Amino acid sequence: MKILDQNPKEGKIKVKAETLDDLWHLYHIIEEGDVVYAKTLRKQSQRSDSLRPEKVQAIPVFLGIRAEKINFHKFANALRITGPIVYASREEVPLGKYHTIAVEENSIITIQKPKWKAHHLERLKQAVEASQRARIMIVVVDDGEADIALVREYGVDIIANIRHNLGGKRYGTNREAEEMKFFHDLAKTIAEIMEREKVDKAIVAGPGFVKENFYRFLQENYPDLAKRVVIEDTSVTGRTGIYEVIRRGTVDKVYHENRVAKEIQLVEKVIEEIAKNGLVAYGIKEVEEAANYGAIETLLVLDELLKGEMREKIEQLMEFVRQMRGEIVIVSSEHEGGEKLKALGGIAALLRYKVK
Repeated sequence: MKILDQNPKEGKIKVKAETLDDLWHLYHIIEEGDVVYAKTLRKQSQRSDSLRPEKVQAIPVFLGIRAEKINFHKFANALRITGPIVYASREEVPLGKYHTIAVEENSIITIQKPKWKAHHLERLKQAVEASQRARIMIVVVDDGEADIALVREYGVDIIANIRHNLGGKRYGTNREAEEMKFFHDLAKTIAEIMEREKVDKAIVAGPGFVKENFYRFLQENYPDLAKRVVIEDTSVTGRTGIYEVIRRGTVDKVYHENRVAKEIQLVEKVIEEIAKNGLVAYGIKEVEEAANYGAIETLLVLDELLKGEMREKIEQLMEFVRQMRGEIVIVSSEHEGGEKLKALGGIAALLRYKVK
């Protein structure tokens, strides 16, 4: 994401959303009541005469709408913001009518808030920093099968699955030749995704020797791609294997700071502390008590809580913890760590000391 302009007096920040991750961040920044400005198309009816039906055409217009509904459509690569029009650059567009602005990759919008909250500014900062970091792909491979995932800002996105029947002696197939076809197919798919998604590094992992064989194949046949590959062990394949790579901290080794890896590792730390009755609090009641004692070192909040009925209460708690020099981590509900935090009530804290 890029910040193009800021006007603190009017509470306006103009940004350019460059990736799907940026749309996810904007989904958590824009709230009901905010005014969003953008270039858009507005359907207008034009009556040529009383005997003919009205013609409807879409006219380009710069609108400001007061957000009432904010929906993130991951599979459509779009963020849709719906609300009444409060500003229009063309007189023929009536104020008060409802309109939906579709924010997509490379869209430019201006967000106006009565007051920018600390966690919104922090998320905006994270989005800008994330755009400057390398993107990571995880490939879990075994005999004739591979799952490919991107580590996005909001979670893990499994985007491809490759299967080849390698057969065997009793099926009368040349297993080695079939494996070469599988490796070529996998290499071309990885290269295509890395180009399209601007991925810098690929972690190739798996439970057996196939990953090493594939890496040697890359060195011989796709040397430039091999230079961008890191090898890692896992005990299993599939989605579970992908999350095992993240829990091992391999993503962090590839680049020092990654949002998803950090969130999952912190939630795992919470679960470890719960198991040994250690320095942890979870659930709103326990966390509030720990905050009152100034005992919170790291507060974990599920992003869904900041969209629900408890939003104001949670935001007040976050601000209090921040004033007490605690770290705030908003955990995405789109990955394994978020699912585990949700089971704990959506909020947990790692403590400096016990409060009971």
